[in-house]
Amino acid sequence: MKRFLLFVSVLISCMTAYPENKGFSRWSFAPEYGYNQFDGDIKAVGIQPVPASAQQITYGATLEYALSPIWGLALDYYFLPLNAKNNSNTIRINTDLYTSGLNLTANLTRMLFPQTTSKIYFNGGIGLGYSYYSFNSALPSLGTNLKNGQAYSIPFTLSLEYNLSKAFSLGSKVQYIAFNKDDLEGVSSLNFKGNSNDFAGVGTVFLRYKFNSTKKNHLRNVKQNLYYPNEGLELAKINNEKINKLDLVITKLEGIVNYQNSLLDSMSVLLANDPNVAGNKNNHEIKAVKSNISQNRLSDSNGKLLKINIDTSSIKEYSDAVPAVYFNSNQIELDDKALEAISKIAIKMKADPSISAEIRAYSNNVNNDANSLLSQRRSDRVKAELVNYWKIPEKRIISNSKRLVNEPGLKSNLSSRCDIFFVKL
Repeated sequence: MKRFLLFVSVLISCMTAYPENKGFSRWSFAPEYGYNQFDGDIKAVGIQPVPASAQQITYGATLEYALSPIWGLALDYYFLPLNAKNNSNTIRINTDLYTSGLNLTANLTRMLFPQTTSKIYFNGGIGLGYSYYSFNSALPSLGTNLKNGQAYSIPFTLSLEYNLSKAFSLGSKVQYIAFNKDDLEGVSSLNFKGNSNDFAGVGTVFLRYKFNSTKKNHLRNVKQNLYYPNEGLELAKINNEKINKLDLVITKLEGIVNYQNSLLDSMSVLLANDPNVAGNKNNHEIKAVKSNISQNRLSDSNGKLLKINIDTSSIKEYSDAVPAVYFNSNQIELDDKALEAISKIAIKMKADPSISAEIRAYSNNVNNDANSLLSQRRSDRVKAELVNYWKIPEKRIISNSKRLVNEPGLKSNLSSRCDIFFVKL
């Protein structure tokens, strides 16, 4: 028992000293408990030579380091008390065997089904071990023969494991251990010459704890395509191709934006003569105009239409365009469509902190105090939404009220709106 506790202490020390991989956790520890049965041979004259093995309680532990979702290295330690007697009870053996081995393990389920999400796994393993044993063989005619010994071993392992959670799994394991000695009974003179070496069968249950698995993925829990570098490189290649396509789209959009800028420059002269625009008390250079131009004409102060030859279809393609904010008649409340329009304005302003916005609100073509007040309240309402909800700095927003000359045939609510003009300071 003292040797077992010492082994557990050494395992824990090694585990804490070895660094984890940054991408995955890899260590796991599993205490085990079960039974063993000895498989050996005893030569005796006049009696049956085959010993009757008794099952003995076995305990141990395994520390595993996962190399990948399939492969791993495991260091184990077991206490195997071996007990057997021949059928006539003339010869009895009682051997205390301590064995430790380094095993190569494989997740057989993951090997056959790389992308499985099953919680049940079959595992296999093979290794090379070292054993120390002491035995007490009672022979009526020869007295008691006390002796110690050492042997090498090759363990073969199969286990069935169920993932209870990210951190814990429950399983059962069977091992068949082959030793390079034929005298684990302690009486070499009574062994059959030329017979195979001694063996031991072990069956245990275990509870595995996967260290650090709650903070990052443990390799025992992930599918192969999340680990293997070659698959990661393929994903990176695909993403790189997508980025290249996006670069082409961005280049095309830059051409469209440059074209729109040239159109806006040509329109600024006409807008400067519009009395609705000329009233801008801040006199900033206008870099953008109303984003949702639905017709290619404006009105002068006398209501006469001014024809402007512009390609409105290309303006609609402008990626940063934002719509006007419309209100119901004599109202300042924002409906869903108005809130959606304001969200687009806010997104644009957050994307480019160097721009400010002028909000120009309209009521109708009657120039009186009531309509001017309604227009100003609409402008202030849009500004409040941008400042209070979207956290746009108040100093970047100017709210004004304007008079709009309605045109025949247009929708009635076109006069109940706010237009947004972006200004580059």
